[in-house]
Amino acid sequence: MNATSGGAGGSDSRVRIRRYDPRDRADVLALDEVVWDRTRSESWFAWKYEENPYITEPPVFLALADGRVVGARPFMAFRLRAGDTTLSALQPSDTMVHPDYRGRGIFTRMTEAAIAHYEDRTPELCFNFPNEQAWPGYEKLGWRAVDEQQTYYRIQNPTAFTGSTLDGQLTKHASRVANPAARTLLSLWTRVGLSPEAFTVEVESGAPVETLTTLYRREIPEQIHASRDEAFYRWRFASPVWSRRTYVATENGTQVAGLVARTRTTEAGITLTQIVEVVPLAGGRRRSAALACLLDRVVADHVDSDVLAATEGALPDDLLVRSGFFPDDRLPLSRFTDHRSTFAVRPLGDLNEDAWTVNDYRLTDTSNWLLSFCERDTT
Repeated sequence: MNATSGGAGGSDSRVRIRRYDPRDRADVLALDEVVWDRTRSESWFAWKYEENPYITEPPVFLALADGRVVGARPFMAFRLRAGDTTLSALQPSDTMVHPDYRGRGIFTRMTEAAIAHYEDRTPELCFNFPNEQAWPGYEKLGWRAVDEQQTYYRIQNPTAFTGSTLDGQLTKHASRVANPAARTLLSLWTRVGLSPEAFTVEVESGAPVETLTTLYRREIPEQIHASRDEAFYRWRFASPVWSRRTYVATENGTQVAGLVARTRTTEAGITLTQIVEVVPLAGGRRRSAALACLLDRVVADHVDSDVLAATEGALPDDLLVRSGFFPDDRLPLSRFTDHRSTFAVRPLGDLNEDAWTVNDYRLTDTSNWLLSFCERDTT
């Protein structure tokens, strides 16, 4: 998320940039409320930026004017896995500049301060998903585009979107899906997938760390992704904003695959459920069959949600479409959305050509990445 319109303009020497201190938390949250028109708790900020297991100091940079916080540049830290190599990475998130201070180069100065700070230390790279308004600023600062971000949606209550936004993914124009023609189209194409085989599905509240870690390690993909260990699951699924349920498919007493579904109601009153995790991240026919059973159960258990969302990659595209999910960059949803995000990367050290390759993985090659909501800044 990014709210910095005009942030790459002329510099204001009265604005000072410095690292975040936990004593700044209340001031940052006050700015967050002004910029994002939402109320976030201190426990949420502490979880997201201060309790991250992969970095010792909160990766947050502030802009101050007259002793007041007028800009914040937080980052989420990840440990990525690329084949048999791991590396540390940052993801810019919740970036904000007070409306009265936009157009003064604060976005650029905070970002440059972060790049300079990490230039000779870990983490090694940044990856994120800037929208169309933010992308030019990132490109000027050395980011390269990898691919367009794609999200699959299963819209179950089109009228809920009238005049609303959803995590910046569906714009206010999504309200147009509420018209009768669109409703008819979606009702015809939106069907629950038919599971090809029967598995026993076990449902548990929360996100059981041991179960998820065991299933992840069963087959680890070669593509770059967030390395799932116990610390990752304890931190990533501890946000106080979401409630979660884990679904595990078993066959003859053996766990085959698992899904984590999380749900929250947005400030606009939209109830959103995301398929946030799929484990193992890779596998063969039995995994695919188990995932079909799990997705059917998730859909059946969340009929009261206004929309379900899933990312490309971990779940097969044909399974998502068969289950009533549609990508936001293709018809019919592309007709009603004008929001596009770019998956982009930037090494934090020198920008020579060698820096864009890690363990023989070209960072700008989209086929080298496997990303889900776990790797996205989604509150």
